Amino acid sequence: MKYVYMVQVDWSTTDCDGLETTLFRNYDDAYDFYKNRIIDECDADISWIGSEVFDEDGEVNDGYDVDCDDNNSVESDVYWHVVDKADYNRHTFMDLMKKEIM
Repeated sequence: MKYVYMVQVDWSTTDCDGLETTLFRNYDDAYDFYKNRIIDECDADISWIGSEVFDEDGEVNDGYDVDCDDNNSVESDVYWHVVDKADYNRHTFMDLMKKEIM
């Protein structure tokens, strides 16, 4: 069996939204991209997440939910989901998924 590794970012703010999909031939490249994208999202100069969701110690501020599973295993999917509890439409759902190809 052959596989492709997909990093999908489903995001929405108060004025726009998007769905980004990036495919990789191997897990390590996909995982590196996934982790670097999370780092970017946590940058206050780039994303609302970095400027609102986390405090200076990296703890989640009230009013936001962060759910993640990062087992770094090629055998199962990993994800990082951030939601504004006051406005569910403000979110970033990032997933790394293993997909079989024919």
